[in-house]
Amino acid sequence: MSQRVLIVEDQFVEANSLEIMLEKAGYTVCGIARSAEEALVLMEKEKPKIALVDIQLAGELSGIELAESFKANNIAFIYVSANSNQQTLMKAKATQPYGFIVKPFRERDLLVTLEIAEYRHENGLETAVRKVDDFSARLNEIFAGSNDLKDKMLLTVRALQNCLSFDYLALCTNKGSFAGQLMSFLRIGYDEYQRIGLEEFQVITNLKMSEIYKKEPVEDFEQKQACYSGEGFEAAKKGHDLIGLIADTFKLKSLCLIPIVLPDGTYFKFAFYSRRSDTYNQGQNALIERLKIPLAAAVEHLLYMEMKGSSVIEELNAEEILTDEKMSSGAFDGIVGKSHLLLRVFDDMAQVAPVDTSVLILGESGTGKEKVAQGIHDASKRRENPFVKINCAAFPSSLIESELFGHEKGAFTGALERRIGKFERADKGTIFLDEIGDMPHDLQAKLLRVLQEKEIERLGGSQSIKVDVRIIAATNRNLEEEVAAGRFRLDLYYRLNIFPIILPPLRERREDIPLLAEYFIKMYNVLMGKSAAGLSEGSLNTALKYDWPGNIRELQNSVERAVLLCKEGQKIELAVGPHKGWKETVSVNESDSEFKSIDEMERDHIVNALRKCNGKVWGAGGAAELLNLPASTLSSKMKKFDIKRDFL
Repeated sequence: MSQRVLIVEDQFVEANSLEIMLEKAGYTVCGIARSAEEALVLMEKEKPKIALVDIQLAGELSGIELAESFKANNIAFIYVSANSNQQTLMKAKATQPYGFIVKPFRERDLLVTLEIAEYRHENGLETAVRKVDDFSARLNEIFAGSNDLKDKMLLTVRALQNCLSFDYLALCTNKGSFAGQLMSFLRIGYDEYQRIGLEEFQVITNLKMSEIYKKEPVEDFEQKQACYSGEGFEAAKKGHDLIGLIADTFKLKSLCLIPIVLPDGTYFKFAFYSRRSDTYNQGQNALIERLKIPLAAAVEHLLYMEMKGSSVIEELNAEEILTDEKMSSGAFDGIVGKSHLLLRVFDDMAQVAPVDTSVLILGESGTGKEKVAQGIHDASKRRENPFVKINCAAFPSSLIESELFGHEKGAFTGALERRIGKFERADKGTIFLDEIGDMPHDLQAKLLRVLQEKEIERLGGSQSIKVDVRIIAATNRNLEEEVAAGRFRLDLYYRLNIFPIILPPLRERREDIPLLAEYFIKMYNVLMGKSAAGLSEGSLNTALKYDWPGNIRELQNSVERAVLLCKEGQKIELAVGPHKGWKETVSVNESDSEFKSIDEMERDHIVNALRKCNGKVWGAGGAAELLNLPASTLSSKMKKFDIKRDFL
């Protein structure tokens, strides 16, 4: 059955051209909307599977403002626009589209983008179904076990983490000795949770029980299924004091409420909170609806156990750190830390590892992208097969094609024998394409063919060779900027960006610095036969203040050097300072401060704003917004002062 496509385009000629291309390729065009308002009507009536949406439309609403409606109705949508500038790409990206086509485009560009969108959409649905099926199967194992109520609740919470990510989970009900009790779990490690009962919550918030009860949300809010993020979450905090209290206490930024009502009237509310502002959205409605069925089964089982006489209140109100001995030894080998940003990376890795979806790892140099790629491979069904690495920036454009795809004897001067390329070596395994943003433009088209056709051709050869390879790519470049500048293919970007994993820089996860330093000290003690006793207190304070522009790689090198110079049995001193990019916050009127010109102070002010915004220039949360400057003005000033974002 051909896919039903809705065209949202206010230009008759372009809409007609799209319709002809689609029908020629076997798609069914179920409607053409000239405005966003008309698109909403056709969406409800025709139930399309895919929508092609022009960003600029006649009427009050733009194509971007249709995104939430498409998500809520489980419709894949692709933007079509004549404008591919950075601001447009940023706005489009924020809505998580399934593709982006820049006018004018070739028929082949349209069909490839549709194919990618279909793949991403189907993969998303399959992932949601698999998550819920895995959760249901895990619940059956938990319920069939002989664990007590406390352990079963912990195992259920852990299983939920794999289904719907959270940093804090609050539960409440209106039945049994659970009624009126706060049961909550704060995530403090990959498989570690701190159980917080009502008494502990009073201590943490410094409030009495009566004061906490006064902050309870109104009943109609509690029983409403909804996701809150961004401005919606801020509004929920202001409108409902308890949500605001929980969010401020544990530094939470988004919320998903799932109420469960059993046939006997028992009411049970799950409140999932995350420290990320983009964790929950209306596009997860299909997953949440599926999830409610096993959640209801879990509630019935736990209530049944409670009625059998388990001393649930005593067990659930004891503050306790909960771990599983088999699981707590570490999430992925060689990746160290417990910050909430790293835990999200672990969750993404665990989710994507079992399937063959392409993965795009984004992050600054030295953040551990290769370790993440290795971890995904090691946790996948391909773990027994090769993991082949290649740095796309390490070879000249004349050689990288041969490295990737191999060559036949005589293919070029110096090709004295047949050479097997990286893709053939990685057959049945995984290939890691590091620095994919540096791949030559002409080679990007050939890589796209490998992704689509699952076959390669050796340089100088005429025979196609089938390969079964999973691709994991990584880059420290901003690929949206590279696409906008014409240096990276838009179709390849969307093909690779099916499952992006963003690695935070070390300065954003400072709480992991002591753990990383300890890990590296132990490692180099073994390698060098040393017995360094850890970081000195001064070095630890220095390390926590330093911004680590080289990220984990710089910390590792600093520890290696310090262990090498350390005397036996003594604590090490890290060599970081002004020559390494050290910056300490000092008052400009201190007597020993350097007098700066107005231009120098303006440059420093812009650099500090960019650091605060993690290098983001445009859009919400960007440096232009922070400095209250038009983005074009800020760009001009950055050019004037020769400010580049590679300082981060």
